[in-house]
Amino acid sequence: MLKITNIEAMQSNLLSAQAKLWVLDHLDYLNKIINLFGSSMKVEKGSDKFDTYIMYLQPADKVALATLCAFADAAGCKEPCLISSGQLGMSTGQNAATKRTILMLLRPDFFKAKLLSEIDKAERKALKTGIPALFRLNGTSDIDFSDIYKARPESQFYDYSKELSRVRKNNLPNYDLTFSGSMYSKQSRAALKKAVKSGYRIAVAFNTKNIASDTLQVSSDMASFDTTDLRHLDGNVVGSLTRKGSNKAERAAEDKNENSFFITTANLKQFNNIIAIGG
Repeated sequence: MLKITNIEAMQSNLLSAQAKLWVLDHLDYLNKIINLFGSSMKVEKGSDKFDTYIMYLQPADKVALATLCAFADAAGCKEPCLISSGQLGMSTGQNAATKRTILMLLRPDFFKAKLLSEIDKAERKALKTGIPALFRLNGTSDIDFSDIYKARPESQFYDYSKELSRVRKNNLPNYDLTFSGSMYSKQSRAALKKAVKSGYRIAVAFNTKNIASDTLQVSSDMASFDTTDLRHLDGNVVGSLTRKGSNKAERAAEDKNENSFFITTANLKQFNNIIAIGG
């Protein structure tokens, strides 16, 4: 890989001001080879069926000047993004995600070749172990990677997306896409209604850890998407995710908010009406 220089980064019209400052402090680290795929505890629960590989980039406009999550503002998911929770929220996880994103923006050809190489390596492992590989390129982003999916038609990919148009237009047999719903804005609620009416598989995050001290509880009648991340094995159902990376006080405050990325006590009735009749 051709090394990235401070001058190149400072003059780039692809990087945010925050990302440029990061480059100045991490130039040596930036130019060392890194794996593009990571893992998560949630995914490993399904490892008896699949070896799952996830790529975590810095979402929205944290690094990229042009957002990597087109619906982030309308869905209200910038602040509660998964990138800030658990191991991803630690400095090592943050730096790795920032590095991957900068490489994707400034060295796109190298990035694509490295990504395909890691997919091929995972597939070779799958042949040896008999456990099929599964790939999620948008662990914390919402990008159209159709060129990668088409380049590896025998590999299985999946994602969540807040862009209903991406779900509607997806016709790739090796790419499974779940719509990610939000109650944050008029626009996001309208998209959720359309997704329900169209019968798409939908994931929604509830403002709860589903513990006794939380006011809000997820109905036992709703499919849980927390157990595994093997969405391509699900039917077109509405599934729940519990809130990650929060404390009781944060959840209690958010629970009063009707316009929230999460399902809250304040918007639960409206959400149930949308799910029941599509608005």
